[in-house]
Amino acid sequence: MKMLDYVQLAHVRMGENLERSSELVGQLVDIFQSASFGALRIVASGSSRHAADCVRDYLQDALQMQVSVVTPEAFVDFEHTYPQNALNIAISQSGYSTNTIAALDYMRTNDMAAVALTANVEAPIKEHADIVLDYGVGVESVDFVTLGVQTLIEYLVLFGIYGGQALGVLDADAVAQRLSDLNDAIQANATMCKTAEAYVQDHLLELSEHVPAMVVGNGPNYGVAEEAALKLSETIKIPAMHHEGEEFVHGPEMQITPGYLVFIVDDPRGSERLATIADALSKVTKKAVLLTMHPKGKGHEITVPQVAPLLAAIPNLVFFQTMAAMVTERLNSWDVHPYLDAVSKQMEVKAEGYEESVNTLKAKAAECYGM
Repeated sequence: MKMLDYVQLAHVRMGENLERSSELVGQLVDIFQSASFGALRIVASGSSRHAADCVRDYLQDALQMQVSVVTPEAFVDFEHTYPQNALNIAISQSGYSTNTIAALDYMRTNDMAAVALTANVEAPIKEHADIVLDYGVGVESVDFVTLGVQTLIEYLVLFGIYGGQALGVLDADAVAQRLSDLNDAIQANATMCKTAEAYVQDHLLELSEHVPAMVVGNGPNYGVAEEAALKLSETIKIPAMHHEGEEFVHGPEMQITPGYLVFIVDDPRGSERLATIADALSKVTKKAVLLTMHPKGKGHEITVPQVAPLLAAIPNLVFFQTMAAMVTERLNSWDVHPYLDAVSKQMEVKAEGYEESVNTLKAKAAECYGM
């Protein structure tokens, strides 16, 4: 299984998880109901944090309470006090992330419930959490995670739906509508995957040039911008930055020259401001793109299927995952520079045994998918 295989598998896995949605998130909902939590705090790093940023607004809307997303370092240092009376959820797809493990240790030391979400309940994280929950990835054996990001977004959305129902915020009709909206977003993910494949095939040469990239998005799409920039950096190995819309035009845009890659992800309800920025930048670089659910027929637009606004990350994110996987495969840019590789152990972010776990996952992937 290669990275693109997992990208293309995501909508299938999300569909399967949707079929067992109440069962999938039931234990976390029970934990949430077990005490009078007044807020939710998600502690995560890298792609897991970006997934949480994609769904933070949805969670706040569904639960009608404050939801914060913080890094493990920030949590341990100072972000553990406010919001008060929050349920803390630490997330690590691999279950080996040492910074997330440190955050869980802090929770237990300070008499906080230590709840962990992971794709590997047998990983070292289980020794540091009171409760370890599998969020429904299945098997993903590639380090550059994509399937795990999409399924985490879905899991958190489902937690928001059933958690909102448990709180009495959402009635049965609202739950049914939100589940239907989620199903539509999953179908849009599959459609957008094909759109992205066609775009990359048509623009492979220019996407293969080693130039900086900038990704812009607001709200749920800020999480998309974060994850897109990370994927372009770690796979294609190009400098990639992420910004909110107005932050982008308050200085970072001043570096743009012809040849820069610029991706602007439109607001779900449509933003004239972002459309205008994209139009302006298309006159500076031919590699300026606007991903939008509200196209006006411009040559630099890529049409995204209509979905519920707070679920926009589900189709938008797969565009960048597909692009990163296809271009990296074409360039064979998976490996880091030899100098960096030589010192990588000094900057290790995974607990002991991680490499062995990856080999185990590869064997499981071959068994599960026959590839």
